[in-house]
Amino acid sequence: MQPKIVDSSPSAAARTTRTTLTSRRSSWDENEIEGSASGRDSLLTSSTASLQPPQDNARRWGPGSGPGPGLLIFPGTAQRHQHNPNGSKTIAKANDENVAINQQGPTSRSFRSFRRPPLWQPPQDRGKAEQGKEDTEVLARQNPRDSRGACLAKVQAFIIEFLQGSSIHGFIYLAKLGLNFVERMLWFAFICVALFSIISLSKRTWHRFQTSPMVISMDRNKLVWNTSFPSLTVCPHKRIDELKVEEYILAHPDQFLSEEDQEDFRDFIVKLASLTYDNLETLPLNKSYGIPSYKYLDLLYELKWAFEPEISSGAAVKMFIYETQTEFGICHSVNSLVARYNSFDYWRSGDWSLLDHGDRVTVHPLDGEIYAQIINLSTAYDVYFHGAGDVPSISKQRYTFPESDYTTVELIALEIYTNEEARATKQRSCRFNYEAEEMLTVPIYSFGLCLSECRMFFALRVCGCIPHFYRNRCGYNHIFGTQIRNGRRLPVCGLEGIGCLVKIKREIISLKSDKYKINCNCLANCDDSNFFVQSYRSRVWFLGANLQWGIVEYPKMQLRRDVLFSFADVLVYIGGLVGFFLGCSALSFTEILYYFTARLVRRMFLS
Repeated sequence: MQPKIVDSSPSAAARTTRTTLTSRRSSWDENEIEGSASGRDSLLTSSTASLQPPQDNARRWGPGSGPGPGLLIFPGTAQRHQHNPNGSKTIAKANDENVAINQQGPTSRSFRSFRRPPLWQPPQDRGKAEQGKEDTEVLARQNPRDSRGACLAKVQAFIIEFLQGSSIHGFIYLAKLGLNFVERMLWFAFICVALFSIISLSKRTWHRFQTSPMVISMDRNKLVWNTSFPSLTVCPHKRIDELKVEEYILAHPDQFLSEEDQEDFRDFIVKLASLTYDNLETLPLNKSYGIPSYKYLDLLYELKWAFEPEISSGAAVKMFIYETQTEFGICHSVNSLVARYNSFDYWRSGDWSLLDHGDRVTVHPLDGEIYAQIINLSTAYDVYFHGAGDVPSISKQRYTFPESDYTTVELIALEIYTNEEARATKQRSCRFNYEAEEMLTVPIYSFGLCLSECRMFFALRVCGCIPHFYRNRCGYNHIFGTQIRNGRRLPVCGLEGIGCLVKIKREIISLKSDKYKINCNCLANCDDSNFFVQSYRSRVWFLGANLQWGIVEYPKMQLRRDVLFSFADVLVYIGGLVGFFLGCSALSFTEILYYFTARLVRRMFLS
């Protein structure tokens, strides 16, 4: 047995390689084309060109079809070798999927394929692409079911893309590959629990912002602020002048046929002048004496007794006393900013403008004891103490003093004011005097005036009329600061209407009813003063009834209304909830907006 000699030299390896290539070429079809020298040079420019037998290509794509996809590194190579200087032709064919370079030889052809980069389309094939798009639209019109299927497929792909790319925690697991149905449902349940928690806690936060965003704190630096001087309203018991009544009886003899009629009229007019909700049942309802109800107030001011008290004070600012019409009849108010809007002259002139009544009178602890005094009262009277921005209310305590006493009243004050930051907050649960959008009888707001209007409209709703001591001309509700103008006249209660008011007077006074719905929507004054009688003493005075009142002990604290929970706090709180439960931020919501607007339109209609 002879030993086998193996040649391992480089020349032997080269011979072996050539033998292998020769054997592979021999299995190809006869139509294989051997390129010319220039053709081979052009094909060698691609270092990754692949050779495939044309028979396989014909079987795979059919006759006349190009080869399978390859890799195109230099897309300009096909165009650069279109014209062969040696006379051979190089045919470059590129479509959306591949580029084939065909070289024509004497008897055969060779194919090489190049894969184009994504989104690259040769200029010469744009017409074919547009034609294909038109064909697709024609087919979609012919077969709408396939069009809907393609649209649903696009929507599904878009949603999956959003879930996989979203920055919101947990969304990616709804579309992540490799998870089964149970895992996806588990993550979906976690996301639902997080959303429910966010919505529930956010609603609670928003409710708190709408209902109680303010806090009332206590300020004890008493040497910094000024204290409002107590305002009061004096209502005399004597309101009708007997001489004027006699003149009226003589001027209307046809209405008073007997002495009994005249006596009944005197009693009627006195009780009408003192009529209030407390004594409605005392008014005689058997005879009207020919007086229409809408002239009750005019007649009372025509026959009123001249009550002209004088005022003096030790304050630096002069105090004024104004005649005003209240729920207790004709009274006089001192140091009031709203009393003039209820005066008979203001009502009779049909005026709705704001009046210049100056600033409220204030005192300071360094001023010492400050008193004001009303003299020349000449009759017994009732007194109501209130703040400068309010009017006397039927629910407040009243004090009655005789006509022969000199009375001194000492009061203590408790004030509340609203700082500048809270003025811009609508949820502060109070109103300033210029916020009179919902007032229909006066162009200024106060808590007492709002309650009076509420009682008036409640009486109008139940009995169809209003008492005579209210303004019987209602103004239209103004919007955006436009001036209130005169509106329709409201019917004034006659004897029958007053009988109806007697039945519901307790409900009118308390503004609470089990039978009727009462919603006044009256808020407290933002800047308000509350006064309480600390002590009072009276002694007989030979010069008639006098009243002296003032502050002996200045308040050591003041209440301040501040913003505790602003809209910025709401944003921070809700943002913290969203970040805690879902781990997202404001940009995450911007991302959602972008995906379902611009991105959705692009994916559904432009791709």
